[in-house]
Amino acid sequence: MSRATLRMMAAGAVMAAAVAVTAPVPVAQAAPQGAAACSYNVPSQFLRRWNDNHGADGGFGCPVQEAFQYGNGLYQWFAKGAMVWSPNQGGNMVTSVQRWGAGLRFDWGLSDAYNYDGWLINIRRDGQDINGDQECIAHGGGSGDCGRYDGTVYWNTLQPGAYRISVEGCDIGSGHTCRQGWTLPVYEYL
Repeated sequence: MSRATLRMMAAGAVMAAAVAVTAPVPVAQAAPQGAAACSYNVPSQFLRRWNDNHGADGGFGCPVQEAFQYGNGLYQWFAKGAMVWSPNQGGNMVTSVQRWGAGLRFDWGLSDAYNYDGWLINIRRDGQDINGDQECIAHGGGSGDCGRYDGTVYWNTLQPGAYRISVEGCDIGSGHTCRQGWTLPVYEYL
């Protein structure tokens, strides 16, 4: 089965999921790097991450379709990954996944006015949790592998399958206090 067929099947599965997905909606557009090389627009919510990853020539490549409404946010597939905007976790909360060798790279943030002691990351393959919720403790500062406002996690070797990833910010004291809930999930297929 081709990757394009998998993406079409996945888009159908996303649409059939509990999160309401409708036909593509108008989104604010900007002129991305390498825009002439891409057939579809990158919405403003995703533009910074896409440009930081070298636009059309970078880690995501070109969008393979226009962004579409996904729950109360936006979703967009790229040649080498996907991005989701989850406004319930802050106006700039974008999660993204891209293929990284034989594995995946997952990024999240910025959590806007919110900051957290740690993050819970949930990764599932073919509907099954992989090692439960993985905890990433913030390292005191801003950005990095796990900061108070954002983070990055790599899984270097993964088995083929359909992956679903989401993240939740938590304050850690006597337990976890996670006030904003999980981001909308982002999907990728290996």
